[in-house]
Parts: sequence; structure tokens; C-alpha cells
Amino acid sequence: MAIKRAAPPKSQDQRNPSQKSAVPSAAQKDGAEKLVSIPNDMILAPQVEAPRQPTGRDQSRHKSTGVVELSWAEFDRKVQQLARTIRQAWEPQAVVGVAHGGVYVGGALAGALGCPFYPVRISRRSRDKAERTQERGQPQVSEEMPPAIKGCRVLIVDDIASSGDTLELATALAKKVGAKEIRTACLIARPEGFTPDHVGLSTDSLFVFPWDYQPVMGDAHFDDDPDKAGA
Repeated sequence: MAIKRAAPPKSQDQRNPSQKSAVPSAAQKDGAEKLVSIPNDMILAPQVEAPRQPTGRDQSRHKSTGVVELSWAEFDRKVQQLARTIRQAWEPQAVVGVAHGGVYVGGALAGALGCPFYPVRISRRSRDKAERTQERGQPQVSEEMPPAIKGCRVLIVDDIASSGDTLELATALAKKVGAKEIRTACLIARPEGFTPDHVGLSTDSLFVFPWDYQPVMGDAHFDDDPDKAGA
């Protein structure tokens, strides 16, 4: 006669999988802490005062007559002054900011003028460090103009105008998209360089903008990413 063997007793998890313990393991706790833990020296708001280090510099070609560091408060005042000048002469329907620095200036101007804002990326620098030591070539389009500016009066904005190559290329791209009327503006222009339609200040001084810095956390590190450098 065959003998039927009894099945081994089921574990607690096998008897009722839905009743598995909800208490996380030590490894899970450690992983969760790593995900949500915020360093004490992390800067969460730009208003917080902290040591700063440069991440980018004014790289326009000119003979500098000095260095000017612009704070956020000074930047805001200059943008408001430039916006008043633009409003008295013209009424744009859209603002396009050329990244990197033109996004800050253009975004602030768009807010002051009450216009929609669109960023566009045009760069003349390479990520290859060896290539960066060579002569800079013609600006290259990394991001096309938004179709939404078709039929609009468009203000194209950059932070600094020197040769004017970037603004001229941006103007050509806006025309190609079908912008009705185009004008250019910048916060800083070089006296012997390209002159935009609207200029906040004409000077030979080397400018350090507030976005050219980042809070220092621990060891200082200079960021030489060309897309993050003000130009």
C-alpha cells in the first residue's frame, strides 16, 4: 500500500502573502534615508547668502577697462530701466532669449513687458576642451525658433552684444519662422561692436553677472561647461 507523505508546513508568507510584514528592512531604511536626506549646507533659495564661486565669465572680445560685478538687485534695476525704454519706443508681442545669459535677461524683460517668453539656444563654443582653445567659429543653432512667434513683433534678447553674430543669426531665424517685426536688445553692448536696437549700458568693462556664480558647498569647483558660461 502506497504511503502518502505529508506536505511540509507552509511559512507565514506562503500561507497568506497579503499579510507580509509592512515593516521595512534595515537596508530599505538606509536606502530611503539616502534618497530624502538633504545636506545641511544645501542652498535651497537664491536669497540665501552663501560663499560663491564663478561658473562663467564675460567672454566677449574687447579690451577691458575694469571689472563690474552685478548683483541680482542691480540686475533687476537695469532690466526695469531697459523695459521702460523699450516700452516707450515699441510694443513687442513676444520676447526670445538667447541662452545662456539671454534667458535671464529675456525672461526678466518679458515679465516687465507682459509678453510671452521663448528661449532659444545658439552657441559658438564646443564642449571639447581642445577645441575651445582655438579660434571661435560662427555661431551654431542648437534649438530652432518657436513657431508661435509667426506674425508677431518679436524682441530678441542677449546679455552682451559684441560682434553681434549671435543676434544677427537669431534675427535671421525669426524672419524665417515668419516674425512680423524684429528688434534686438541686450543688457550690455561694446562701444566699438554691434549695436542692438535697445541697450541697457554701453561699456568696455568686463561684466560678471549674478548667474555667473553658484553657492559653494564643500570644496570649490570651477565649472568650465561652455553652455553654462556667460558670453
